Amino acid sequence: MVRVLDEENISRNPYRRLCAIESHLPREGAVSKERQRINEKMAQLIPISIVDVNTKNQVDQSEKEDIEDEAIVQEVIDAVGKGGYRNIKNILQYLVPDLIQKGILNPHQPTINLRISGDGRNVGRKVKHVMVAVAILDDKSTLHKPNHYHTTILYPGCENYDSLSNVMAPFCHDLRNLKEQGLVINNIKWNFQLYFSSDWKFLATCLGFNGAHSKNFCPWCTISKSQQGDLSKEWIISKNINKLIEKNNYYEGHSRKPLFDMIPLNHWIPDELHVMLRITDRLWSLLIAELMEQGFFNDIARKIIIDEMKKIKINFQFWQDQGSKAWNYTSLMGDDKLKVLQFFNLTKILPRRRATMIRDLWNKFYELYIKMKDPITKAEDFKNDAKNWLTLFLTPSEGIPNTQGFKKGLYQPDNMTPYIHVLVHHISEFMTIHQKWGLKAFSCSGIEKKNHEQVSYFFRKTMKDGGGGKKKSQSLAIVEILQHENRNLFYNHNNIPLSYQNPKKIHIKT
Repeated sequence: MVRVLDEENISRNPYRRLCAIESHLPREGAVSKERQRINEKMAQLIPISIVDVNTKNQVDQSEKEDIEDEAIVQEVIDAVGKGGYRNIKNILQYLVPDLIQKGILNPHQPTINLRISGDGRNVGRKVKHVMVAVAILDDKSTLHKPNHYHTTILYPGCENYDSLSNVMAPFCHDLRNLKEQGLVINNIKWNFQLYFSSDWKFLATCLGFNGAHSKNFCPWCTISKSQQGDLSKEWIISKNINKLIEKNNYYEGHSRKPLFDMIPLNHWIPDELHVMLRITDRLWSLLIAELMEQGFFNDIARKIIIDEMKKIKINFQFWQDQGSKAWNYTSLMGDDKLKVLQFFNLTKILPRRRATMIRDLWNKFYELYIKMKDPITKAEDFKNDAKNWLTLFLTPSEGIPNTQGFKKGLYQPDNMTPYIHVLVHHISEFMTIHQKWGLKAFSCSGIEKKNHEQVSYFFRKTMKDGGGGKKKSQSLAIVEILQHENRNLFYNHNNIPLSYQNPKKIHIKT
């Protein structure tokens, strides 16, 4: 019963109401005692520590709100300054025997491929809920499941270098130790290959590197923004983590020590999901900008766009900022962005020739995204297709504007984004280097979903179930999240079922 309540995120008060209706359910007090018993048992194996984040400013202005519930936002802000920590070695000691038993890890070839990921979830506009988690790449069939990302660091605050450096110090020490000395589990010494994957901001922050809008923007090569439009230039992964360890600013744009300095740069892998999301964002914003430039962005055009979105089952709206008078529009989720890429009818808002050009660009990008995730895609073929797509993106205009025969091109080098550079020049390299896993194995969708679900449920649960006063509740949600993760490990380790058969009555005649 405890597992069912955990899996379905049913908190104490709703369960009490269920018990009042169905008398055969275990009483809430008995369930709470069993949950506490599991918590205490797991705390001996995988202790949970509360750590001070220790930075001056833990509240900032986020780009957009992922979670808008005002009560949850305030609860997270109240918890700022404290973080939760679980030791990666303790987690591995618990996980590895089961993975051996399932045939996922081989004790005769004792190497574990460990992926580290991070995510910062915007809670309101002032604070983030930051999570750092690990996953076992060898367990390939579970990499899309949020419960198979094991949280090591959890804190509400800023997703910045100082905060991460402080709170991750023991974690980074343990990773370095795993890389250099391995870990003995049941008399077997395991070696480790380490990988890191996240969205661009988290990756650049952990690398001690510039933001994506800087002149030197690429974490892997030395390109500058002025060189983006040169299609004759080849850019490969040329930076070396050891150079940055020796001198933090060895390459332009780098200013601070990489936090994961034990991981080579060709194992810092871009998230294929964010490649799709951010490039799709750019393609859509370029379309809207073109409508505005041509003077077509009026009430009629906005209604047409909203209606077309409805046809492909997307809820979409425009609204005007009261102060700046700038037009804003609905931020779409990943699946909706893919629908727009594939099915939005551009001929409804653009001349047919122009719509055909842009539709061709969108279609070819969608094809690239599908190929990027497909493990059988050949890296060299992808590289050529990506370069051809960039050539199409940069199609120049022909003739003189406003004269007969003028053919408007598509976009300029200034319209490129860092993710377009990575798509064209580095994704094929990562395909080759990590062919064993495929880029889909480094998708961040699992950890992002995990972070969102945990913030939405546990901070709301803390308020509903009562936290025993503000001081106690500041760290209660963080502790509950990590206790919940410990219990999930317990359920999987002990094969606790999610259902059971009702007992059958047998009448024995005497």
